[in-house]
Amino acid sequence: MTTGTSIVTKQETYSGYEILVATVGPIKTNPDEPENLQTHHTTKISIWFDGKEVRGASEAPSMLFVSREDAAEFGFEIGRMIVTQRRKSAAFKRIVRTSELFKLPRLLFRY
Repeated sequence: MTTGTSIVTKQETYSGYEILVATVGPIKTNPDEPENLQTHHTTKISIWFDGKEVRGASEAPSMLFVSREDAAEFGFEIGRMIVTQRRKSAAFKRIVRTSELFKLPRLLFRY
């Protein structure tokens, strides 16, 4: 009872970003032991925005999953966390820039 390893890709849109999750499996857990039939799945996450992959936002967790569904769900959770973190970071940068603009005139006329 051997099945070939396959890659399945799923996509989800979250806050304007595309989260792509590729799951690979089943992979034989102990290939050196022919009598051992345990298998696992792995996942890889990539984040896309406006048709381009976001640099530095890809993840390949080193976790092993019992099922493809578990691997995909975990991938989407990690993807949502990455998107949320990026959005908060971008919003924070805008706030810092705006506050700097408001400080500048006060500094010029301070003395």
